[in-house]
Amino acid sequence: MITKIVEASTKQNFEVSLTKNGENDIPCPACSDLHPKNAKRKCLRYNAQLGTGKCYRCQATFVTWKEFEPTKQEYVLPPVEVKTELIGEHLTYFHKRMISNEALNFCGVYSKSEFMPQLERQAPVVCFPFKFEGKVVNIKFRGPKKSFKLVKGAEKILWQLDEVKGKPMVVITEGEIDALSYVTAGIKFVCSVPNGAGNNLDYLNDYMHLFDKTEVIILAVDTDSAGQELRKELARRFGPERCKIVDYRGLKDANEFLVKFGAPDLFRTIEEAKDYPVSGIFGPKDIESKIHDLWVTGLQPGRTIGFEALDKLVTWEEGRLCVLTGIPGHGKSELLDFVITRLSLIWGWKAAFFSPENVPTQIHHAKIVEKLIGKKFSANDMTETEYLTAFQFVNNTYRWIVPDPEEDEDWNLDLILAKAKFLVRRLGVKVLVIDPYNKLEHRRDGKSETDYISFFLDKLINFGVRNGCLVFLVAHPAKLQQEKGKIRIPTLYDISGSAHFFNKTDYGVTVYRSGGQDGLLNLVTVYVQKVKFRHLGKTGSAKFIYNSKNGRYAAESAAGIDAFDDSNWLLPKEETAIPF
Repeated sequence: MITKIVEASTKQNFEVSLTKNGENDIPCPACSDLHPKNAKRKCLRYNAQLGTGKCYRCQATFVTWKEFEPTKQEYVLPPVEVKTELIGEHLTYFHKRMISNEALNFCGVYSKSEFMPQLERQAPVVCFPFKFEGKVVNIKFRGPKKSFKLVKGAEKILWQLDEVKGKPMVVITEGEIDALSYVTAGIKFVCSVPNGAGNNLDYLNDYMHLFDKTEVIILAVDTDSAGQELRKELARRFGPERCKIVDYRGLKDANEFLVKFGAPDLFRTIEEAKDYPVSGIFGPKDIESKIHDLWVTGLQPGRTIGFEALDKLVTWEEGRLCVLTGIPGHGKSELLDFVITRLSLIWGWKAAFFSPENVPTQIHHAKIVEKLIGKKFSANDMTETEYLTAFQFVNNTYRWIVPDPEEDEDWNLDLILAKAKFLVRRLGVKVLVIDPYNKLEHRRDGKSETDYISFFLDKLINFGVRNGCLVFLVAHPAKLQQEKGKIRIPTLYDISGSAHFFNKTDYGVTVYRSGGQDGLLNLVTVYVQKVKFRHLGKTGSAKFIYNSKNGRYAAESAAGIDAFDDSNWLLPKEETAIPF
């Protein structure tokens, strides 16, 4: 039988003839041509059953070639159900909330009996089918005592997505009851988020293109703090310039408004929807709730990464700029990747990388996976399940902005920010990395270097503020300074071109590496040189030991290599639904 095999070191493919299911002694396709007099010498022993072999003449190793199959997300489809009319108690519930029978029928709401984990028994439930292109892809079940669930493993999409895709105007609510309220009022171009308030909008990722031609998106979410956070994130994803907001006259949501004021007034909330607030033009009255919250709670720190020594110095916040510097080869990118993976794992932040020094992209992917799984990126160390789990996480969380050599584009800042803005809208990216500054094409257009750098940094700052992104800029020092025969630890003032790298940034960080006590470990000192706002941190330094096995860090005080954390950070988490 003809079998395709691959030489492990060169990745070259060969076709060989195997006659046995077990051991086969055959000429080596890698070295036979180099020995014409002994070309037929059977120097390769290949085990067809195991799919491995080795040539004892050239020492080349081979494995069976397997066609690459891209991984894809697989979803469970709900079983086909026999729908029944809403039972009396459910119908009474909706009528008390002023929901019409026409709205319930239009949205396909029905009753059935379903096992509810919270109740640990079968119970009568209301069913909200989630459809796309007429096919049910998920169902939300609501039962007694506020019990609820979605179909485990099924895809999450907007409820009533079919009714809003491609429409010039769309209304988005926080729950199915609010959407039904608008349908009752005569607004059928309405949908609901599937899981209530929350900033994880992954259910939009594969469907954002359906709203490309939508001119107006009305955000009719709840008025509580969670609802306002959802409103903010929806506006960030869709673009605030085409979003409007409704006024519920001090009530919490659309259904409360319907019950108190009736369907005609609820209809008018859409007609009277106001433009989403434009940043930069407002008075205290426009941000009264935020001022009050600040008065009650005080300034709050940003996000931490779960490493106490660094968390004591710096906490991370969206809409900020961090400039990172250090001696070449001292691990600026490694530390940055580590911080970003922790922000992704703990807080769900997604990131976009423009990182020409981390090429090819699969190498950068492998380095991130090693941090996530805690093992070397190798089939000998990492199981296929771990590989696939990490692949799915990285694919859902990170994107790379990579120049296309065939397009012959100058990769200037404007182009990078345009790609990043697209990723904010499409994927919900909250972190942008530019690593390093000197790999971009810089067009001064007559500006001095100092003026140009000021202009460049202003663009990064404005992008971060407008798009709710934490921006990291890696910049190398101009030249290495000597002090008493040793290289001085660089500061942001040492970056080529301008003191603006220090003056304009929100965070300023230097990474410095030195040998460990046993000569094997690397001692990494992180110098936080600037934190613009004191509620986000303070200046100081933290020392870590770099784990070359997986790119993670341990505190300097850790008791040697045994203290390294090599655990898998991607342990599965049970999926839960949020009550509407």
